[in-house]
Amino acid sequence: MERTFFLIIIISGVLFFFIFVKSLNQTKIVQTLRLNIKAEPKTMDPRKGGEQYSSQMHFLFFEGLVKLYPDGSIKLAQAESYELSEDNLQITFHLRDTVWSNNTPVTAYDFEQSWKDILDPKFPSLQSNLFSPIKNADAAKQGLIPLDEVGIKAIDAKTLRITLDKPTPYLFKLLACSSFSPVNIKNDRQNSNWADHAGLNFLCNGPYLLEKWDHENQIIAISNPHYRKTQDLRPKKIIFNVIKNDQITLQMFEKGLIDVIGDSLTSIPLDAVPSLEKKWTISRKPRASTLLITLNTEKFPFNHPKIRRAFGLAINRQELIGSFGKGIKKSILADYINIAYQASMSATNLVPPCLKENRHRSFFKDNDVVQAKTFLEEAMVELGISREIFDSVILYYYSRTFGADELMQKLQQQWLNALDIFIKIEYLDSKTIMDKLIKGDYHMCFMRRDALYNDPMSVLERFKYKDYIKNYSNWENQEYIRLLDKSFYEQSDARSQILEQAERIFLNEMPVIPLYHEDYIYIINPNLKYKVPLSGDRLLLPLSFEDQGC
Repeated sequence: MERTFFLIIIISGVLFFFIFVKSLNQTKIVQTLRLNIKAEPKTMDPRKGGEQYSSQMHFLFFEGLVKLYPDGSIKLAQAESYELSEDNLQITFHLRDTVWSNNTPVTAYDFEQSWKDILDPKFPSLQSNLFSPIKNADAAKQGLIPLDEVGIKAIDAKTLRITLDKPTPYLFKLLACSSFSPVNIKNDRQNSNWADHAGLNFLCNGPYLLEKWDHENQIIAISNPHYRKTQDLRPKKIIFNVIKNDQITLQMFEKGLIDVIGDSLTSIPLDAVPSLEKKWTISRKPRASTLLITLNTEKFPFNHPKIRRAFGLAINRQELIGSFGKGIKKSILADYINIAYQASMSATNLVPPCLKENRHRSFFKDNDVVQAKTFLEEAMVELGISREIFDSVILYYYSRTFGADELMQKLQQQWLNALDIFIKIEYLDSKTIMDKLIKGDYHMCFMRRDALYNDPMSVLERFKYKDYIKNYSNWENQEYIRLLDKSFYEQSDARSQILEQAERIFLNEMPVIPLYHEDYIYIINPNLKYKVPLSGDRLLLPLSFEDQGC
């Protein structure tokens, strides 16, 4: 009897030990996530964001009314509930009892003033266009009306009312963007440089605190003990090393010093892929990003749509990107970008399929040389010009890595073969190119365009009006505008069909020439017991366990 009793104790002890060790391991695996980041975030202030490195930080340190989750769903975050008016023009949010990192309440007044700061004509925000659906937002940003007339109103400390110009089916997708996060207004007014460094003045309401910001070197985020209670799984600490050199990042990954490479924040050197494929599992995920050639529709002869279509249809995209699905090493475009993205598919459309529930709709034929020649000949007759007019045309491009020259030369060769036109190419630094784009001092420019939120409108709305700051093509079409406006009053399939009609009009006139839509190409440390989900320009939290037993 005693022997049996002691045996039970021993077995129980062994089981307890293994459970304890497993518990320790599970606790350990979510303690710290180690990442590299290629560049210093330009700002920690979510009102001033606009580039990927800053956006990643904003989603860690701040939180808006709603939040995007790894499965693509959008859930209430700082908001506890909401009511929508019958005409879908007014939405009232009721806030949770949440606090800032100094334990003072987050209020509707913080939301109201943070958003109105962005819409102030003097405020340096790159994302004010996201607020366009809100009543009078655009007019206020242009300085035409006072901010008090914008449809953003804190009814009381816990109630925020938004009034829209028209129903907005994608409103919650917009609200999930980091620009809609609040800042602590009292702190902002008292400490204007609060976002420049870590410290007591860096007040935030997101899942993490800024523990350390060693500029150009390292950023450390730790769990915010004042963050609202959720069931979300997150690391207790995230360490970002600012490492610009891709080879160093690769070496750190192979030595186990970082956990992910090739996400939206780092790059995989493509010449290393063959050896990496033998040791690691290389994963892909669609990315709402398109490489394209922007055409200045106000610059002769590209003011003629048949000229633009001729150049667009003459391109052999499959020749550029290599045979789809045959690997990274086959892609000329992947050689160009050299930043861990790989062509997913030829872009015979404008909106990436991942923004349309993976519906792939082609609006023109790739490598349609016969039709391209027809358009060119018709346009030259209509304009009374010859091929010599293109002698002064230059295709501008910029790149931080090798490979861009080869890609430009390939496009140059394709146009020469198909259209008997030689287009000069010229490399410029990004600052010079942006200046030319804004001033309209160009004919053609090669660039990447990323969606800001998960809806086709994120791409289509940029070209609605010619005076939009990021509509570098200076293109405008009244029927296109009418269809975009009409889409606000439709839902589901009816809305999708209207937006695709608009997309067809756009590509029939081709103010930009789409080349291809990108994928993420990344590797995650196989010893991690949880998935590190990626979306848009950032990793998403919460994380999810591979092993459901965890």
